[in-house]
Amino acid sequence: MDIKDFEKYVEQALKDIPQKFRDMMENITIEVNPDQVVFDKDHHLILGQYRGVALPQRGPAYRNVLPDMIIIYKKALEKFPKERLPELITNVLQHEIGHYFGMSEEELAKYKKI
Repeated sequence: MDIKDFEKYVEQALKDIPQKFRDMMENITIEVNPDQVVFDKDHHLILGQYRGVALPQRGPAYRNVLPDMIIIYKKALEKFPKERLPELITNVLQHEIGHYFGMSEEELAKYKKI
């Protein structure tokens, strides 16, 4: 899939996040990594990743830092059927935004749809 088309899915997934949550997101970027395939320590395919300091852990000294980052791994997601991509991208983005808001893997597992 063309990178521009893939990014449109990501943009739509972000627009589908309720406004009240988008309004609380600050100092964070969302990027698409088009080429990398990443696995966790148990050799599970990673579809997305949050890198940064979760919102609840930020204190008054949290200033003048580079933005946190959510990475969506295009090549990994393309291993799934194309017709599932919008749903999968939405689920991955919601999952990583959950980490931004301080949710653990265990808490997020309750909402997992993949």
